[in-house]
Order: sequence, then C-alpha cells, then structure tokens
Amino acid sequence: MAPLDWGLGHASRCIPIITYLIELNCRVSVAGEGQTIELIKKEFPNLEYLELKGYRIRYPKKGKLFIPKIIAQIPSLIGRISGEHRWLINNQKEKDWDLVISDNRYGLHANAITTILITHQQQIITDLGKCIDRLAAKILRYQIEKFSHCWIPDLSEENSISGKLSKADIPPRNTRYIGPVSRLDFKPSETSQHLLVLLSGPEPQRSILEQLLIEQLHQSNEEILFVRGLPLEKTNLTPTRNIKFINYLDKEALSPIMTAAKLVICRSGYSSIMDLLKLKKKALLIPTPGQTEQRYLASRLNKFGWFYMQQQYELDVSEGISKALHMNSARPVFNFEGYKQALREMLPEKP
Repeated sequence: MAPLDWGLGHASRCIPIITYLIELNCRVSVAGEGQTIELIKKEFPNLEYLELKGYRIRYPKKGKLFIPKIIAQIPSLIGRISGEHRWLINNQKEKDWDLVISDNRYGLHANAITTILITHQQQIITDLGKCIDRLAAKILRYQIEKFSHCWIPDLSEENSISGKLSKADIPPRNTRYIGPVSRLDFKPSETSQHLLVLLSGPEPQRSILEQLLIEQLHQSNEEILFVRGLPLEKTNLTPTRNIKFINYLDKEALSPIMTAAKLVICRSGYSSIMDLLKLKKKALLIPTPGQTEQRYLASRLNKFGWFYMQQQYELDVSEGISKALHMNSARPVFNFEGYKQALREMLPEKP
C-alpha cells in the first residue's frame, strides 16, 4: 500500500482498506515517508514500513501562483514517478507481492503484478483553457491504463460527490467505481456544542489558514478544538480561553469528537469531504488557494446545499459558521463499504 504525500487525505483513506486486508489475513507492507507514513504508523504500528520518497510538492504563498508553481515542478514529478516505478520492480524481486495498491502514485505499476490505482480524478481542471484540460485528461488516462485496475472512491451516477472530476470523456478501460471510503466511524456521545477545525495539506497554506482562523475565532464565545494535522509535531500551541489545540488524533479518538461536533471547519479535500458525508456533518469548506480541484468540489457541494463554502482570501468565519449551520439539504445515502467487495475479487484464493 502506498499513498501519495500530497496532504494527509490519501493516507487516511488507505486506513480502512489496510484494516480490511488485515481482517482477510493478508501480509501488508506500507511504503512512503514523512507525515503520510507516520499517520498510518499511528494506526498500525506493527506493519512492515518501507522507505519510498514522496512527490514532495511545494505550494506557493499566493494562490494565483499555484498552477505556475506546479508546472515548474513537472520535471521533478516525472523523475519521482520513474523512480518509484524502478523501486517497485526492484523490491518485487524480494517481496513477491500479490497485489500493489497505490493511492495517486502513478509509477507503481508493473506487468507481472496486479496493481490498483485509487483516484477520484480522471479529469484535471487547470484554469488554462479547455485545450489544456483535454490534453491533461489524455495524459492522465494514459497513466491510469498502465495499472491493472483503477478504483474511483465515488458513485458513477449523476449525484456523485466529485462530479466531472471522475467522469472522463473517454473513460480508462480499467475503471471501477467502488463508492466513497472513510476511516471514521459514527460514534454517538454526549451532546456537545464545540466547533471542530480540521487542518491539513502542504505548507505554507496549512499554517496560513491556521493563523487566519485563530485570529478570527479567538474572540468567539464558541468552544473550539483545532486538530492541526501534524502527526510528527511534538510541541503544541498554547490553548486560549476558548481554543484547544491537538496536533493529531487517530481514528478512534477523532471519530467521537467529530461525531459530536456541531460544525466542522476544514479544507475541501476529497478525503475530508468523504469523512463529513459519512458522519453526516455540517461544514464550512475553505479550498486551498489556487487548488482548482478543491475549489470545484467546494463550489459543487455548496450548490447542492450540502456544505457552505468560503474562499480563504474573503474569509469571514462568523458568517460562514452561521450559514453552514443553516444548510439542511438532503444528501444521498452512500455505501461506504464497496471497497470490501472489490478487494475480495482482487485477492488470489488461498489454498
């Protein structure tokens, strides 16, 4: 199992899949580095962990520079993808894996192994025009079809979560919709009135949003819990009159706290959205500046009336909280266990 190191969401949605593989008596190895791998280690300390360099995407401070910054890193990304492909071929000789599952790491395919790519994106929104978007989708399809299977954690129907992101004009031949995936479980607890802030994503935007929220919320009368999304951080921020800070919470600790929260404030990353839908939470979504996928998702789900959206550059948390709490549109009932059937079909029968 190898999740992308672009925020913690890729690692968090691997957790239920790893849990089920263990239940099926599979020997599981996890590859990665940094905070991504540390998050999984906190849930499964006894698995085999292998060092595999991440893509190490760097974000700009200004959202308008996001696309140029990503374009500038394309040569490095290509090198990382080629490197992880060689890593897989070399390690397969020793490990002899039956199945390789990659969450958005495009080099982890090999003809001699059954490989699965997990991604909700078959289309890319670049803000550079339709021609560029079509070219990006064509390149993406070419990369996806190198894998034995592509699993999309969403529905194929019109009321899907990710909309056009997961609907290619020419779908890859190996695509399967497995339904949304979330590591969290509904954990009823005593009624609470706290607000929950879930921070995640690469720097410097994670810290920029953290500071903005602290500045706007410190005068609030609300009880607020910040989960900072920093599993490697040892020191914590000093609590204020109404704000408590926690660097990281595992699945068992976060599930009841999120279940009890009256509102969640977070980025509009796809894994965060799946968690919100599973626990049926109201939320204020704040897309990462310049990240077109997050902006599209937040705008789409705001129009559905599922969540309220505010851009970071026009953040007014008091207004956002009020409007998010008053959104009551009905949501579809999602099956969050479709991955189990898909896994059972993939695994070789044991004698």
